[in-house]
Amino acid sequence: MRIKLLTMALACTLLASAQNVTITNHAQLLKGTERNAFNPVLSSDGQKLLFSEDNYQGLKMYDFANDVTVKITDDAMAGFCPTISADGNSVYYLSQERVQGRVYRSMKNFNVKGATEKVVVAKERGMLPPVKVKGGVMVVSDKGRKMTAKVNSKAVYGGISEMVLVVNGVEKHLAPVATPHMYMWVSLSPDGQKILFYAGGKGAFVCDLNGKNLVSLGKFTAPAWYGNDFVVAQHSTSDGHQYESSQIMLLKADASFKQALTKPESMAMNPTASGLANKVVYNTIDGRLFVMELSIK
Repeated sequence: MRIKLLTMALACTLLASAQNVTITNHAQLLKGTERNAFNPVLSSDGQKLLFSEDNYQGLKMYDFANDVTVKITDDAMAGFCPTISADGNSVYYLSQERVQGRVYRSMKNFNVKGATEKVVVAKERGMLPPVKVKGGVMVVSDKGRKMTAKVNSKAVYGGISEMVLVVNGVEKHLAPVATPHMYMWVSLSPDGQKILFYAGGKGAFVCDLNGKNLVSLGKFTAPAWYGNDFVVAQHSTSDGHQYESSQIMLLKADASFKQALTKPESMAMNPTASGLANKVVYNTIDGRLFVMELSIK
């Protein structure tokens, strides 16, 4: 009986918390003008949105302020976790090519105001997606780590058996979860005090900068920060070959509650968010983009 009462109390707490979250707007983006739009990435202020084709081919940017979409590139893998600088003036992305059967990647910069591009790091093996840091960007490849920032910076990236936190050029290796398949969707909270990640086969987690105070958020994928205290993530089911359902969830970073933002049959995936703009953007399995605006009290 005690266990039942505790379970009921927890359920009531989750429900009460969820009632403080309201979707104030939910609409399709670029309806009738864009198709095959996947892998959305919001800027920190929620004013610009990057997206690509389902296989990460090419990259486009939508500006919420003027309702204009700009094509940045047709390069392969450009849509694989690109990032927008804090000031909104630069987009950093990968460009992939094959040379004699071997895969090489470069990191490029697109200047938003001048609509020009340049190669920042050219043609290296094993290059990971660029990570935004204060004053610049960081990129890691088989040749090591390169950072354009000239000021104090903090960044984190994932690997097969560990995560690496880089603070002012000093590395700290973290492995908060035992034997994961891989650390993916690794990111710092906006205030730089917590790390969000997906541990392959285990689920989504939050920990501190020492890899301690580990919080399990559940069996969710593609987690992304919504401010410092909330996370959006994907909850999907499959039969082993194809998706059967997929929805977007809002989670408290301390795992105290969760709320579905879309229904399982919505086939909603790949959430990205901006707590500053109260926005969540996702794509559906058929390549449509949707934006939500939330009110959290």
